[in-house]
Amino acid sequence: MHVFLTGATGYIGSIVARRLKEIGHEVLGLARSEASAQKLKEFQIEPVLGSLQDRETLIESAQKADAVIHTAFIHDYSDFAGAVQTERSVIATFTEILAGSGKPFIATSGTGLLGDTGDRTIDDSENFEFQGELAGRAAAEKDILNAAQQNIRSIALRLPIFVYGRGGSQFIPFLINDAKQTGVVRYIQPGDFKYSVVHVDDAAELYIQALQQGKAGSIYHAVSESGITAKAISEAVARMLGYKVAAMSKEEAIQAWGIAVATFFSLNNQVSCSKAEQELGWKPSVKTTILQDIEHGSYKIA
Repeated sequence: MHVFLTGATGYIGSIVARRLKEIGHEVLGLARSEASAQKLKEFQIEPVLGSLQDRETLIESAQKADAVIHTAFIHDYSDFAGAVQTERSVIATFTEILAGSGKPFIATSGTGLLGDTGDRTIDDSENFEFQGELAGRAAAEKDILNAAQQNIRSIALRLPIFVYGRGGSQFIPFLINDAKQTGVVRYIQPGDFKYSVVHVDDAAELYIQALQQGKAGSIYHAVSESGITAKAISEAVARMLGYKVAAMSKEEAIQAWGIAVATFFSLNNQVSCSKAEQELGWKPSVKTTILQDIEHGSYKIA
């Protein structure tokens, strides 16, 4: 299968690209620069120079492909609404090109759009009313699911707020860098907000399983652990760095980090994945927990 992949040099997309190659697919990867293109060539992935704003590039690449996997997202939390609008435009472009083809279109969503789940764990078989500051991305997810009505095997994969492993992710490096600037590892009080998490390798495997056998119009969650608190993550970072932790109020966090990041770090966001397990046979296989990986694994600073 010839797969067009956005985010091919990104944190998750790069692992998805390598797995696709390992199992025999040809991969065309979107690259924003010559340096990124060269990186793709090193893994025998055909690069195409462009960005999410290059509509003609997206159209031409999708037309060549047997399937599209969309992992890219503009992580500009100072303009989260703008990032979502770009996301919707990209999804609309792919939907236009793939309509009537029956081809797979696997696109990334996030459990953050569920908002604060309180003391509940939301399963990927449930319908859920979106709420809170992060729910804007729900419109993009709805666009993905609606594409199935146009004879596209469109699927939304919801990744948890904390995807970890290989020394990357969005929010663990954020905490590490913030600590290096301030001298303490901060968390928003009381710090007992609970999260679900998944290792990046397990998340990448879900993309492969969804490509191979996911059902049109489906949502699948990727999760390996739940009940991990924000304070526990900060404490693991602190032990790894040899720093102390420090609590701050939500208002202080908004001032320091901006409202979007502060929101991510101050809500309960727990999910389960019975649909992914039952329909796709997906199960996480990485044994290293997020706290172990932060303190002793891929984030460890010698």
